[in-house]
Amino acid sequence: MAPALRVFLSYSHRDETWKDRVAKHLGVLAGEGREVWDDRSGDAAWRMITRTTLADALHQQGETREALDVFAEAERQQAEWQPQHPLLYSLPGFRYCDLLLAGAEQAAWLGADGAGTGADPDRVGVCSAVARRAKQTLEWEEGMPGAPLLDFALHHLTLARCALYAERLKGRPPGPEAQEHSERALDRLRTAGDQDMLPLGLLTRAWLRHALGMPDAARADLDEAQRIAARGGMALHLVDCALTRARLFHDRAALAEARRLIEKHGYGRRLPELENAEAAAATWPQPKP
Repeated sequence: MAPALRVFLSYSHRDETWKDRVAKHLGVLAGEGREVWDDRSGDAAWRMITRTTLADALHQQGETREALDVFAEAERQQAEWQPQHPLLYSLPGFRYCDLLLAGAEQAAWLGADGAGTGADPDRVGVCSAVARRAKQTLEWEEGMPGAPLLDFALHHLTLARCALYAERLKGRPPGPEAQEHSERALDRLRTAGDQDMLPLGLLTRAWLRHALGMPDAARADLDEAQRIAARGGMALHLVDCALTRARLFHDRAALAEARRLIEKHGYGRRLPELENAEAAAATWPQPKP
């Protein structure tokens, strides 16, 4: 099985029919023709959605350059399909923003791990650019009758992350903007009843709360995210829970579990972050006997 397909199948989806359809398309990753694997469909929306699903799987596998290329092509298709909405939005837009923010997220964690990297203007600029994108697509969807509540939750989660990463890159605690968008995202995720995405909102808030000096609240968010991920068999979310717990609370057992799960599921996206955390762990205080 192709690694990106294996990563994709680690996700939890309520719509198993949709999952099976996309899985068949993603099987073509084993060959050289993956750049045209979905072009046989005459449905523009389906081509765009399946291409962004492929791009996200590549991102989770750790193939960043390939993922960026596929997302860019999907956005070109989006602009042709809906010229009035030329940016990816809804779940595809959230996934693209997740990739665009990945470098800023990793750099922000380096600062949190005590690496003392200092503010990187380029990374902070990326946070600002992605925030502008999220605000624009949120505005579009606010004008779309019947737009899913989940979409609004994801827009707010992206905005919360942009604000959180920018503040951490600057060595500052999260401000009101990050806090407000985080709460709006979680409120809407809970109202929408979406268990697949709820752990992502909880993990973002756990980091935010820890940075605000609220370790007990951060731990509660981590515990809830882990319960949901374990109950739903969400392998990649379990990795994120373990890695976040390790970094926030200097938990070596969680760090070892993160490595085990990353290697098991081919979650290459997190491997550089894991290695950074393992290097930082050399300076973590030893647990009390």
